[in-house]
Amino acid sequence: MFVYWRTAVNPSDITSASRPASPLCQAGPPADAARWRRLSREFLLLVLVVVTTALALRGPADTQVFSIDESRWIATSRYFWITVLDGDLFGPAWQPNYIVLTHPPLARYIIGFGLWLQGWQPDQLNGRYDSLQPRAYNDREGNVPGPRLLADARRVTFVFAVTAMTLLYAVARQLGGTIAGLVAVALALVNPLLSTAWTRALAESIVATFGLLALWLALWTLPRVVRPGITSWQPLALGAALALAAATKLNGALGALGLGIFVLMQQGFALAATRRTAGFRYWVDVGIAASILFVAVNPLLYQRPTERIVLLVQHRQDEMAFQRMIFVRQAVPEALSDRVRRVGLRVFDTNATPHGDAPLAPDVLLVVAGLAVTIRRSAREVRRRVPGPAVLFLCWTGATYAVVTANLGFDSSHYYVPLVALNMVLIGVAVDAGVRGLGRVRTRRYAAAGLTA
Repeated sequence: MFVYWRTAVNPSDITSASRPASPLCQAGPPADAARWRRLSREFLLLVLVVVTTALALRGPADTQVFSIDESRWIATSRYFWITVLDGDLFGPAWQPNYIVLTHPPLARYIIGFGLWLQGWQPDQLNGRYDSLQPRAYNDREGNVPGPRLLADARRVTFVFAVTAMTLLYAVARQLGGTIAGLVAVALALVNPLLSTAWTRALAESIVATFGLLALWLALWTLPRVVRPGITSWQPLALGAALALAAATKLNGALGALGLGIFVLMQQGFALAATRRTAGFRYWVDVGIAASILFVAVNPLLYQRPTERIVLLVQHRQDEMAFQRMIFVRQAVPEALSDRVRRVGLRVFDTNATPHGDAPLAPDVLLVVAGLAVTIRRSAREVRRRVPGPAVLFLCWTGATYAVVTANLGFDSSHYYVPLVALNMVLIGVAVDAGVRGLGRVRTRRYAAAGLTA
C-alpha cells in the first residue's frame, strides 16, 4: 500500500526562521507599548484637568457672596432625611405642594447627604428664604444659612463642579480632540457664569454633571448602535444619566429632545436602506431605564405618575409667570424676537468670556466657527447616511437652545448655564479644527519645499 505525500508548501530553502512574521505578530509588543503610552498620556491629561479645575474653582467657592437660591436648596435638603433616613415615601411631605412641584428632588438628596456626612441635622438647617420680604426679615426668621453651613453645602456641590468641568473636557475631546477638550475647560474656568453658578450650593453643578455625562455616553454609544459590538450596559447607563439629570432639574431633560431627533434620523436612514430598523432595541433600553429611574427617585410620582409629571411641567410654567408678574424688571417679553435677543445678549455678551473694552466677546466668532465645523462634519455623516457624533451634538445643542429660548419668560442666570456650557464645547471644536488646519497647511508647505529642492 502506497501513501502519497504532497510536496511541502514552502520551497526547500525556506525555514520557519526565515519565514516573514505575520503583521499581528510583528505588531505585538510595540503596539501594546504604544497603546499604554497613549492611555498613560490620556490619564495624565485627565489628572491635570481635575487638579487645575479644583484649584481654579476653590476661589469662587470660598469667596463669592451668598445668593438667595442657596438658602432654598439647603432648606429643602431636609428631604434627604425625610425620604432616605426616615423612609417617609407617602406622607404629607410627598403630597403635591409647592416644594415638590418646583423641582425634582435629586439635588436635595445630594446636598442633604453631603451635609449629613459632615454632621448636620435637619433642625440645624436654615429655613426657606422669602423673596417677598427684606433681608432683615429673613435674618430674623433664620432663613439665611450661617457661614459654616453655607461653606459645607458648597463643599458638596464643589465635587460636582469639578466633575462637570472634567466631563466638559470629555465631551469636547470626543467631538474634536485633546485641544478641543483643554480649550473648553480653560474657557469654562474663566467664564463668569459657570465658575460662579457651579460652585454655589445650588442644583446647577449637579444637573450639569449628569447632563454632560449623558451627552458623553450618547456620543460614545448611540452612533454605534447600528453596528455590532455595542454592549447592553451602555444604553442602560445612558438612560440612567438622563433620568438623574431630569430628576435634578427639569431642564436636565432637554437633551432627550435632541436624542429624539437623532433617533428619527438614524432609524429613518436605516429604514430607507434596508426597510428595517437598526439597533432600535437599544433606544428602547435607554427609554425604559430613564423612565423607571426618573420615577423611582421621586416619591411624588409613585401615585398617578403621568398626571403628576404633567403637573410638574405646568407648575414650572406657572412659577415663571408668577416671577414675571412680581419681579417686573427681570420679566422677558413674550415675543419670540425679544427672547432671542435676550438669550443672545446673556449668552454671547453678559456671560461670555471676559473681553474688556472689545466690542464683541471672542465667543461670538468662535461659537459660529465651531458651529460651522460641526455642521460640515454633520453634512458628511448625512451624505454617508450614517448619522454620527456631529449630528447628535447638533441635535442636542439645537434642542436645548430652542426650548430655552422659546420658554424664557424670566431673566435668570440659571437658564443660560446649559447654553454657555455647550458654547464652550463649540469653541473647543473651533480651536481644535483651526490648529489641525494650520498643521496641514504647514505640512503641505514643507512637502512642496522638499519637492522644489
